[in-house]
Amino acid sequence: MESLKAHSFHVATFFGSNTCFDIIARGPRETLVVKIYENVDSIRKEQGEELKKLGSVLGAKSIIIGERTKVFTLEDGTVYTRYGVDTLNPNTFDAILEDNAPQKKYFKGKNTVGLDFEMLKSKREELNMSMQELAEKIGVATDTLQRFEKGASTSIETAKKIESVLDEKLVKGVDVLHPKIGEMSVDDEPTGEVFEKMHDLGLRMAFFRHSPFKAFGTSEPIFISTAKGAIDIPRKALELRKASAIMDSDSIIVTKEYKYKSAGGVPIIEEDELGTLSKIRDLRKLIKEREEDE
Repeated sequence: MESLKAHSFHVATFFGSNTCFDIIARGPRETLVVKIYENVDSIRKEQGEELKKLGSVLGAKSIIIGERTKVFTLEDGTVYTRYGVDTLNPNTFDAILEDNAPQKKYFKGKNTVGLDFEMLKSKREELNMSMQELAEKIGVATDTLQRFEKGASTSIETAKKIESVLDEKLVKGVDVLHPKIGEMSVDDEPTGEVFEKMHDLGLRMAFFRHSPFKAFGTSEPIFISTAKGAIDIPRKALELRKASAIMDSDSIIVTKEYKYKSAGGVPIIEEDELGTLSKIRDLRKLIKEREEDE
C-alpha cells in the first residue's frame, strides 16, 4: 500500500471486509483492484471471477498479490494467473510501479515470454533471411516460427536463440497495469424488487456477492448497497464512501426504512421512494439533493 501511495496513487483499503478485493487504487494513468494473499491458492473460484468482473466494470486492472502457492514460492519477475487474474509477488509488483515490467509468464509448469513479433519479422527480412533459414538456426519448425511472427509466446531458451541470431532484443515485458481493450461493461440480470425497479429506470448494473456493495451501475457510475438497521447502514456507508471517493462516483444505500436521509455522506433511499421515480435522471436528482443536504 505504501508503494502505491509513493507512486501518486489514491488508495482505499477494505481489509477485514471478507470481500473479493482488499484495495482500490487510482493513479494518474491507471486504476487497480487488488487482492492480497499469502497463499494465492486460497482464492476461491467465485472470488476470482468477481475480482476480474469488478475490474472490468470499473475500467481497472485486477491483480492478485501473494507470496506462494501450495507447492512453490512465486518468483520475482514472473506473472502467474488465478481465474484469469494476473498474479505476482510483492517484489514484482513494486518493480512494475518502478516501470520495470516482468518478462516471464508462468503457465502449467512452464515459463514463457512474449516477443515483439513485428520487430522479429522486420529484422529477419532486413537480414534477407528466409523463415526456413531462421527456423533451422534456432531449431524449430517453420510453422512454429510463423506462429512467433504472428504473436505466439515461446520459451526463454528459444527467445534467447532468436535474439542471438538476429542480434536484436525482442522479448517484451508483460503489461500488468492496464486492462485489455474490450474488457469493459458487464451487465447482469437484476434479481429482487429493488434492483428490478432500478433497472426499469434505465440503470444497467453488474451485481456482486463478495464485495461491500451489491451492484455497480455500468450505464451510470453508482455504487449500490442494501442494508437495514442502525448498525448495518453506517458500516455499509463507510465502505461505499471510500469506494466512491476513489472512483469519483456516486453511491447509495437502499433500505426499507431509516430516519435519516444520508449516512456518512452516502444518500439513503427508501424502497418505496424508488416507486415514485420514472427515469434515471430522477434518481440522479434525488442523490444530488441528499448529498447537498449532508
